[in-house]
Amino acid sequence: MNPRQRRGVLLLFATALGAVAVFIAVSVYVGEVNSKVGSYAPVLELTADVTELQPITADMVTVSQLPERWAPESALTSVDQVVGMVASGNYTAGSSLQEGMVAAPPGLQPGYREVAILVDAETGVAGKVAPGDRVDIIATTRGSDEATQRSEIWVENALVLEVGVTTTVEGADATGNFQTGTGVPVTFALPVDQALRLAYVESFSTKLRLALRGRGDEASLPDEQLFFEQEAGL
Repeated sequence: MNPRQRRGVLLLFATALGAVAVFIAVSVYVGEVNSKVGSYAPVLELTADVTELQPITADMVTVSQLPERWAPESALTSVDQVVGMVASGNYTAGSSLQEGMVAAPPGLQPGYREVAILVDAETGVAGKVAPGDRVDIIATTRGSDEATQRSEIWVENALVLEVGVTTTVEGADATGNFQTGTGVPVTFALPVDQALRLAYVESFSTKLRLALRGRGDEASLPDEQLFFEQEAGL
């Protein structure tokens, strides 16, 4: 074996030793990472942005794998846990779903009813009320005396389930005069007693309005703020 061949053999031997050393180093590193990360756990993630009360469908979530030590303890892990539920708030795509982030549809809760009414498009909605909002429903009615008018909050803290498309409404007002206007069908989730109050006042009021509440404002109003009465024309 000449000197050039010996150098070639030594070079191959050194290369093989280097490859073995690299393999051992990578194996040790991977082992250390696995020992720190541990096993993986399934976690549900949103694939699209959702808004409060928006129904969750199977194509809106995906199952991802996260290291078990980093996965939230309350994380949802199965698509069956969210299909048919609605979002409890506004969440962005990529958010990991946890308990409390989804809930049963409000209209399906025991003791509640879905009630839809037509609200004046100009004075009642104005494009600012959306599903998930909380509103007070204000009705203007004739007082006990024909010379007085009364505005009263008939339903407090009503949950809006759906806002329809503006339509033309024709009919007689409370005084029997024929009129044409625009109305928007709005669906609420209400307890039975409030659903009855709303059905009654819709039939006898001269005007219905929605007063939009701020996010998180679900407080009851004091009695002195529930109504206002004044002589007509003042």
